[in-house]
Amino acid sequence: MLSGVSKTFGGVVALRGASVHAYAGEVHGLIGENGAGKSTLVKILSGAIAPDSGEIVYRGVSLLESATVDARRADIATAYQELSLIPDWDVATNLLYATGEAVRRGRVNVRAARRAAADIMRDFGIVGIDPARSVRTLRLAERQMLEIMRALIAQPQILILDEPTSALTPDQVGWFFEQVRSFVERDRVVLFISHRLEEIRALCHRVTVLRDGSNVGGGITAEFTGRHLVQLVAGEAAKRALDEERARREVVSSRIRFTLREFSSPPELASLDLDVREGEIVGVAGLEGQGQLELFLALYGARRSGGSAELDGRRLNLRSPAAAIGQRVGLVPHDRGLALCMPLSIRDNLTLGSLDSISRFGLIDRQREATLVRKAMTSLRVRARGARTPVETLSGGNQQKVLLGRVLSLEPSLLLLYDATRGVDVGTKAEIFHLVREQADAGVAILFYSTDVAELIALSDRIVVLHDGRIRAELTGEDITEEKVIGAVIGSARHD
Repeated sequence: MLSGVSKTFGGVVALRGASVHAYAGEVHGLIGENGAGKSTLVKILSGAIAPDSGEIVYRGVSLLESATVDARRADIATAYQELSLIPDWDVATNLLYATGEAVRRGRVNVRAARRAAADIMRDFGIVGIDPARSVRTLRLAERQMLEIMRALIAQPQILILDEPTSALTPDQVGWFFEQVRSFVERDRVVLFISHRLEEIRALCHRVTVLRDGSNVGGGITAEFTGRHLVQLVAGEAAKRALDEERARREVVSSRIRFTLREFSSPPELASLDLDVREGEIVGVAGLEGQGQLELFLALYGARRSGGSAELDGRRLNLRSPAAAIGQRVGLVPHDRGLALCMPLSIRDNLTLGSLDSISRFGLIDRQREATLVRKAMTSLRVRARGARTPVETLSGGNQQKVLLGRVLSLEPSLLLLYDATRGVDVGTKAEIFHLVREQADAGVAILFYSTDVAELIALSDRIVVLHDGRIRAELTGEDITEEKVIGAVIGSARHD
């Protein structure tokens, strides 16, 4: 498909002779750290940018020489992790507009579009999403599924899936696997980009590994162990770092730092009682829509709540995010695109929440600012040319580090991590895990939610399972295994 592709941006090498050879009727995995060159390769393949050298050949035809960008896009469809949906459009318009169905002379036939969208979603086995709903009101997982469906109904010859499962629950991942396998049965190609190596091994016939813009390995996926893939992606040092973070800590403090009593945020979050000790990381598990998101938003003051929440013996006033931040509550959300100001620099994003501490008489103290930024970029290992680099030019992993750095600069006593490592490579994930552990070792109380059960197991000292807005199970010590966590999640749903 791609051979010897190179691309440089302003002296920075993004790809150096990279190649991906995929075959019709197969799912081909593409893996690598954030910044390894995967996004650049996808943009070249889809026609968004041109390579400096190399070739793209599909079924014997050079796409660079014989096809216009529009023609190439007709054969290639992409579903992105950072979603390309229009938030203020309804589901039907987002799903169908690019196909031209239900669109005449640039205008959408709303009734026809919504009928067609309902039929499409029914064919895909999706229920419960109203075609008339604004995309902005959908959960992230629902938006991700809409993005995937939109790419599939375009019926391309080559389908690129960029971290498509990062927001999906295990059941939804199963749905996704069914759609992909059905697609490639029609003699087409899927290029599947993911940091979830267990999914790569389960779904992909072949795999290509990129590091620093170059190929470092690849072949038939079944011939690689998970450990081997991790070593290729990030090197042995990162593998050791991740293994170290998987070792369960012994939380010795008995001091209760954070308490919830009959805490609620109707209608999704019913009533919770929970204690979190000093330095404890409590994982939150559950099927999608069981109150996890509402819990984190309510604790951050972004939703109305009832009951009581106490931090260090003082009742929290959660009337707004500003009030929560003022009481040393920090949130790292799942959608960094909404939390970061992408056009602004790393410096501006890091200091956005700390302006009071680095200002005097309404003016920013540049020396204090520089000290804060330098310390954050060093401790977080943000890879960039400098503090003035726009955040939108960074890899997803480095963007997530900047967001984490901004929250940690506020020195929170309660740290809320909601799917904070979504779409992050294994090396960056190990670094983030280490930073979170450091916060716990410093006594911070931490609530951690992830759609990835393996992450919950790796980082949590204790796991609570939510169902219908209530805590239905709690796992500690040797009970924190994948089998028991999944069993508790499914069992809670079945026994309700």
